[in-house]
Amino acid sequence: MVLDDAQRASLRSLIENNAADAERRRNARIILAYADGADTAAVATACDLSESRTRYWRGVFEKYGMSMFEEGFAPPVRRRAPRERPPASTFTLSDEQRRALAPWLDEAVDDALRGRARLLLAYADGKDTDVIAREVGLSPSRTRYWRKAFEREGMTVFEHAGSDVATSEVHASGNKKSPLPGILPDDCFSEAGRKVLHMYFGEMLAMEAHPDMDGDPEVVHKMRVATRRIRSAFEIFDLAFDDKTKKRFRRPLKRLGRTLGCVRDLDVLLMHMRAYARELSAADASSFAPLLSAWEDDRAMHFAALRAFLADEAYLRFREQFRQFVETPLAGALPDEAVVPGVSRRVAQVAPELILRRYTEVLAFDPRMETASIDLLHRLRIQCKKLRYTMESFTELLGPGGRKAIRQTIVLQDYLGELQDGQAASDMITDFVSGLDARQSSRPMHERLNPAPLLNYLATREAHKHALLLGVGNAWRDFRAADTHKRFLRSLIP
Repeated sequence: MVLDDAQRASLRSLIENNAADAERRRNARIILAYADGADTAAVATACDLSESRTRYWRGVFEKYGMSMFEEGFAPPVRRRAPRERPPASTFTLSDEQRRALAPWLDEAVDDALRGRARLLLAYADGKDTDVIAREVGLSPSRTRYWRKAFEREGMTVFEHAGSDVATSEVHASGNKKSPLPGILPDDCFSEAGRKVLHMYFGEMLAMEAHPDMDGDPEVVHKMRVATRRIRSAFEIFDLAFDDKTKKRFRRPLKRLGRTLGCVRDLDVLLMHMRAYARELSAADASSFAPLLSAWEDDRAMHFAALRAFLADEAYLRFREQFRQFVETPLAGALPDEAVVPGVSRRVAQVAPELILRRYTEVLAFDPRMETASIDLLHRLRIQCKKLRYTMESFTELLGPGGRKAIRQTIVLQDYLGELQDGQAASDMITDFVSGLDARQSSRPMHERLNPAPLLNYLATREAHKHALLLGVGNAWRDFRAADTHKRFLRSLIP
């Protein structure tokens, strides 16, 4: 492919124009790369496209020339011959399995778990993957993933609530587009921070006003996530705001997050325990009743504390002050020179530095991964979460592969989160069992509970936790793979 000087100049100008459409800028890079002698594989890798799609855009240029970069240009529709689909694999459920899935269809069950039950029943009814994916709100690949997971692991796929269906923890990873703060490359650093804080504050208020906060565990979860993201944003934009502003808001946000966390942690434990108890005999299930009752009482107590916190004058005052802060441009802002002393920086210049710093903080765990303890893996999870939140704050500024890099961070974070949930559950169950004799000492012998079912449950949780530990090395190697590393680095160059 040969370009004249005028065409090269036009394409370079388009690439450097941050206000231009991202697809047109990418296509300009494709054409220049071909003109410079790069082969299709190299161009596809650099632009994060498939080789067939890369060749397609080269063909469009060869046919239409520079007119393909004009406003309103519509690329021709690629017509393909219909392709025969391979026959769907046979998937059946026994009557016992159908009965076991029935309780997971209840409206009170977590959306992600209910979606898994629906898709398994749909497969058993002979439906196609694409149809099922639309019905449950997942991608076809994720829909197939849960079918295969059930074939491998059975009902254990319901032990942990995922982020597959309608949870606000999914940012840049689900089918539904995540909200974006509206950051522009030329925004000053504090203005970008204000936009991010404003977006997450809106999500927090939406959950606070939800009519079913007590009945739907996901409402507390989403509000906690939004609160956590606000606190994380203050870390990301630490040099954007003065100390007085940060100090005024950080303490009430921390208290709110802790209060929400007490409720959420018990919601997760209760959900897992109830799921396990459903599959037991009536006699064995009765041994779980005191533990469930104790946790339900604790949950009610913590939820009452949450309600009291949200109605308190101090919280209402914080909420109004924070609303004014995020709705007022430059409120509490430091000059851009504070970001890099003596140098005025725009957010598009600062974001890659912040993301790269978080990324290297995660990679720094590599030498210790072979002998990592649970505590070390918990700290790694926290660093993954910081990397993820930082990248998601600047999603609009990321280059090719940015969203995939975020998704790969989420995969590792979720894996480590499941491990941490298992550790927390084991600790709480152990504490309950160890004090069971003392709590029953005044009861007649024939009324005392047999701890064996609780210990069996503890054993299953420990076995699952051990299996996760054995898989940490693979999860880490996937994250550290060369193509993942390249994708992270490419995402820093819009």
